[in-house]
Amino acid sequence: MKIGSGRRGLIRLVVVAICATMLAVPLASFQVSAAKKIPLEERSTWDTDMIDSDITGYTGKGVYVAVLDTGLAPNWKDYFPVKSIATDLGKGFKEEIKWDSATKTFVESGTVHEISWIGDIGSTHGTHVTSTILGYNYYAPADAASGLQLPPVFVKGVAPGVKIIPVKVLADYAIGASQTDPVNYTDQKFVMGTDRAVAAGIRYATDLKIAGYSPMIITMSLGGPAPASVMEEAIDYAIANGVIVVASAGNEGDEGMGYPGGYSQIISVGACGWKYEWYGPDMTAPPPRYRLWWLQDDTYGFNDLPEDSAALASEVYITEWSSRELEGQQLDVVAPGSWVRGPYPGDPGYAHLPWWSPGWGWLMGINPGNFYYLGGTSMAAPHVTGVAAQMLEKDASLDQAQVESILKDTALEIPAGSMDIFDLSPEMDWYTYSWGANATGSGLIQADDALAAIPDM
Repeated sequence: MKIGSGRRGLIRLVVVAICATMLAVPLASFQVSAAKKIPLEERSTWDTDMIDSDITGYTGKGVYVAVLDTGLAPNWKDYFPVKSIATDLGKGFKEEIKWDSATKTFVESGTVHEISWIGDIGSTHGTHVTSTILGYNYYAPADAASGLQLPPVFVKGVAPGVKIIPVKVLADYAIGASQTDPVNYTDQKFVMGTDRAVAAGIRYATDLKIAGYSPMIITMSLGGPAPASVMEEAIDYAIANGVIVVASAGNEGDEGMGYPGGYSQIISVGACGWKYEWYGPDMTAPPPRYRLWWLQDDTYGFNDLPEDSAALASEVYITEWSSRELEGQQLDVVAPGSWVRGPYPGDPGYAHLPWWSPGWGWLMGINPGNFYYLGGTSMAAPHVTGVAAQMLEKDASLDQAQVESILKDTALEIPAGSMDIFDLSPEMDWYTYSWGANATGSGLIQADDALAAIPDM
């Protein structure tokens, strides 16, 4: 599903694509076992296994990552270590717009003002993106209710040692109920940002880098349909000052890459998935689905991905919605972006109990448990960001061109092909997904190989 849309050069949040709904289960079938302050055992996931980010020995320690997105949910402390979020550096940027009924377009004010980095009620997309990089506290009573007595755990991120700077450039907007709704959203409410707001966020993060918050990565899981000089100039400013810039390629399939992902100077990321998503620990296919397939756990099993490169490549598919490169565009790499689990509280409004607080809210409401499986290049980009952070931990002098070159040179080639995949959208069923060379870039990032390609200091 699209989170937001716009006209006349407005940036649109990259498609979150689809959300897997929770199982409907009876309350009486689980026992309370979570507590806020207990130490949590760490668990890895299918996506970190796929890119080998969990075996490098690096965590991104000392690296700053500016996440340009929707900010963080008001209850972000439920999920992330407080020390990992640079709350004193967080900031938001928003350009006011209005709907012109005569021209059926949005009209931009031309002025960007600062706002809070705390997320609005329309989307918690930025919280999910951040969780891929940092990791997060996880406890879903619906797991226990379905017979899987999983204790609270900490899901390991790609780069749990980084310091996150939340920069909100995508915010809540609304137009009057009497006006024509250009994006088909109930009550004319939607989440988006403008080129100027995104550019302001890029320049803000770059200025922090210049001021000494270095090394710095900017990651953008957002995109619009057309290039804009104000944004490209900001990206060039960032790269010229040593900032590494990563962006999602877009979720438009054969219609091509969006922007900023379409700019050749940034590291663009497409989305791939795994053949055995939703399979049980015995590697037998659903029905209907196995809810803990994504998590490494000794009790309930995890379908480990192959260590052999050729075998791994044979289990990787490119999602049908991941943007393909058109003539004149360059897709750099792909990363896991199909059914990535993470915190996604409130849909919308944060009407929930904390993950660690027992109560009816655990299993009732719009989003019981506050976690969702999301699919999109929005989910793929932070995987690359995390690996780039590990690389900068090893050698902070690496620049944009060097990081991009190493990632591409060490990527696992994914040949054009097709694969039968059990999927949940548009309904639970088997689908045949096909892709060409224009969907793979240089291939699937491999963190261990990328780190090995950097000389020891």
